[in-house]
Amino acid sequence: MYLGRAFISIFIFSILLLSGCSLSFEDASNDTLKAIEESLGEEKKETNETSDQFNYYLPPGYEVDSAATNNIVLTHKEQTYILFINPFEPDDSKVIYESTLEGYDSPEVEETFTENGEFGYVIIDRLDDEKEEFYEITVGVGGVKMTTVTDPDNMEKSADTMMEIVSSVEVQGEES
Repeated sequence: MYLGRAFISIFIFSILLLSGCSLSFEDASNDTLKAIEESLGEEKKETNETSDQFNYYLPPGYEVDSAATNNIVLTHKEQTYILFINPFEPDDSKVIYESTLEGYDSPEVEETFTENGEFGYVIIDRLDDEKEEFYEITVGVGGVKMTTVTDPDNMEKSADTMMEIVSSVEVQGEES
């Protein structure tokens, strides 16, 4: 888990561009929480991508960088996302959330939502970088989570798209 966080942090720092004018973290995180909560109640996106064990929605402009049994690395422009799927955990499971939360000392934001039998969450934590203001964001539903690193200006859009992808995941052999 820590290796994954380190990989994301190092990789993203090496490719993200600097932002000009930025939102405050408070505004960005509030907007992000609203977007996540709203997306839980929305109709799921139709799947358009298939892996060995599951199907999922891949938004336009996103590319699959690499795929393993339970992980997919996606990129959009110069931002990297990691999608993790535990096919044995249902949409109302808190197991992945609880194990993910253990990896943080004290996250800036930790919110959970329950909607239509789904347990959703968002965890946001500032990365240690004195020159830049970057945050690691993890969103999830049940046994599916997605993580990226972004700045406050892109936080809401990134998290909203991540929730669209996470919510769309269908394990093969299960009914949606």
